[in-house]
Amino acid sequence: MDWLAGVFSEIGEGKGAKLFKEIVARNGISVRKGHTLLTQLVVSGEVPFALTVYNYKAEQLKGKGAPIDWFAIGTAIARPNGVGVARRAPHPHAAVLFYDFEISEEGQKILAQRDFVPTSRKVDTPLNRLPLRFVDARVTLDEYDKWAKLYEEIFGGRGR
Repeated sequence: MDWLAGVFSEIGEGKGAKLFKEIVARNGISVRKGHTLLTQLVVSGEVPFALTVYNYKAEQLKGKGAPIDWFAIGTAIARPNGVGVARRAPHPHAAVLFYDFEISEEGQKILAQRDFVPTSRKVDTPLNRLPLRFVDARVTLDEYDKWAKLYEEIFGGRGR
């Protein structure tokens, strides 16, 4: 749902809804739940094209010889993610130290070497060369019901 909100913030809600309804009407659509699953279905040839593949998973599989590539249509939509420590974590200080390492330049380089997306623009990745729009976290949190309803209306299901 957050991806849809990001796309619509780029092209306009009315234009976006019309476009995706036309795509579904002309071509049909197979809604799947899980970005990794969707990426694997593209690799296997079960689905020829996917709109919401995470680039890092495509890069990881491509690096292993899988027949897949990725591209952004227009502006790439990025979603906010967070890190948390469980309230009763047995070693909360170790968790915070790991988090500090993960966002350090060294940690970011390790993520990039494993084809994950680092948060630092100082670490070179293919995404650094794309126009990028972050989905507003407020949309994800406060407007979830709106976007879930619109997604259901356009794509007709939550996926299998």
